[in-house]
Order: sequence, then C-alpha cells, then structure tokens
Amino acid sequence: MTKSTMSRKNTFLATAVAAVLGGAAPAGFAGDLERGQALHDTFCIMCHSPELYGRSDRIANSYAEVLQQVTRWQNNARLRWTGYDIDSVTEYLAEKYYKVPR
Repeated sequence: MTKSTMSRKNTFLATAVAAVLGGAAPAGFAGDLERGQALHDTFCIMCHSPELYGRSDRIANSYAEVLQQVTRWQNNARLRWTGYDIDSVTEYLAEKYYKVPR
C-alpha cells in the first residue's frame, strides 16, 4: 500500500471515528474510556494486540510512559489526534491493560 493510499485511509478512518464519537471534548474530563477503546480498536489493534501490553519487557510501566507511547505512535502514524483523543486512548490502555494509576 502506498503512502498516499495509507494517508487517505487514515484520513477517512479519522473522519469516520470523529463523526461517530463527536469531535469536542467534554469540559473537565481527562479522557473518555469508550472513545479511547474505539480509537484504539480502529487504529492500533491491527499492530498492537492485547498480548503486546502484557509482556514482561514492555516499554511503558507508568501512566506517563503509556501517555508518551500513545503520543509517539499517533505521531508516527500521522493520525493528528487531539489531546483529548490521546488522553482517551491513554486512559483506556492504562486501565484495561497496564493497570497503572493516573
């Protein structure tokens, strides 16, 4: 798949997810677990299976490290997520897989 095809696919998926989930962040919330799961399952799960998060040699072992990795990978994938989207995916991963407090 070419870069332009991937870019168009990512743009389409981002638009579709934003349309389904709504674009604005509720005031006073750090992240939304349902939104985080939807974004993760749409954009991340194809490369990051649940088994990946349970490895003993994982890179992220704290909330700040999970946030750093989510930010890194959404940048690498050129997803253009908002801060709210990044926080939502981080909240979801921290609670569901990493079991680390905020």
